Amino acid sequence: MISQNDLERLIRREQGSHPVLSLFLDLSVNSNNQRTHQIFLNQKRAEFDELQSDRAGHHVEEIGAAFARVQEWLDDEFREENRGAAIYTEVGGAWFEAMQFPVPVPNRMVVAEKPVIAPLAQVLTAYQHHGVVLLDREHVRILSVYLGTLLDEIEVRKEPIDTASHVQAGGYSQKRYQKRKAEEMRSFFKEFAEEVERFVRRYKPEDLVVLGTEENVAKFREFLPEPVQQLVVYTGPAGVDEPAPEVMARLEPHLRAHREQEEQATLERLYERSAQDYLATAGFQATLTALQEGRVETLVVARDRQREGTRCTQCGFVFSRAMPQCPYDGGELAPVPDVVEEMVRIAQAQEAQVEFVDPNAVAELRGVGALLRF
Repeated sequence: MISQNDLERLIRREQGSHPVLSLFLDLSVNSNNQRTHQIFLNQKRAEFDELQSDRAGHHVEEIGAAFARVQEWLDDEFREENRGAAIYTEVGGAWFEAMQFPVPVPNRMVVAEKPVIAPLAQVLTAYQHHGVVLLDREHVRILSVYLGTLLDEIEVRKEPIDTASHVQAGGYSQKRYQKRKAEEMRSFFKEFAEEVERFVRRYKPEDLVVLGTEENVAKFREFLPEPVQQLVVYTGPAGVDEPAPEVMARLEPHLRAHREQEEQATLERLYERSAQDYLATAGFQATLTALQEGRVETLVVARDRQREGTRCTQCGFVFSRAMPQCPYDGGELAPVPDVVEEMVRIAQAQEAQVEFVDPNAVAELRGVGALLRF
């Protein structure tokens, strides 16, 4: 499993003396129940086998050793239930790190000075961490769901008043019993709400789903504190003991629709502001400039987009195109293999939100744009 912490750790990693091979593999199975990642790996091996052995950063022996480490990890460590992997290894060095996750990622391989993080960021932003609350008047289950996978489950079961032993001669009257049951429900729901609040503090889900009868859900939500209440994005019917895989399968289209609505709202704001030339950018260079000035609130970029650029060897400013020299200090410009990677790194370092969207959705913005803080 992967998390934002993994992304931040890769960004903070100090640049070493060896180049880094970053490898992203689609390990899902096709219609013939086969994985095809090996074809991609073999093609990449063949490309490097044709290189001269003295080419800087691409020595055949060192690249071969890197591929061997990758293959060893795939053979020994990859778990069949997963469908994607991000693998990093130094070419000629000792560092190696691999992550696997239950969702696919497009095949891609890059050899660069630093680990490539944009494809990993794209996976993380595409799948939110959900908290799912299932309840009736005496039980609550709280599921932690991320990347379509159940990470943890918390269950609280209370002992209700026994109807048979209390509604009879010498016990509660019917009226007193109903009052006692109402008090019991309030007490249980208050305790369930406190359990959900603890769950939110510990697991930090991005949203909450509350499932049960319409009456129970409505009454239970009255006990949730306002900050937790604001996390609820969907409510619906479900049995408290319904198996987690069935719950997750039924919720998936509702959560996907909510995510698409959020994405559409962001795009509408971006297009509206861009048309008014107000706190927004469109296109690579304008967005790169705003990022490097620390003004970006939300970066919006087409999925799987790559673009070559340049960087000033003196001031470090990144540009989306080749130029004779840096316009700021006259410094020499060096090639940048992918400015999208640079944009995502800058945004992450500044804690700006990053949204990867359908390429057609940002075609009129030339593939990228941003909502600005100022």
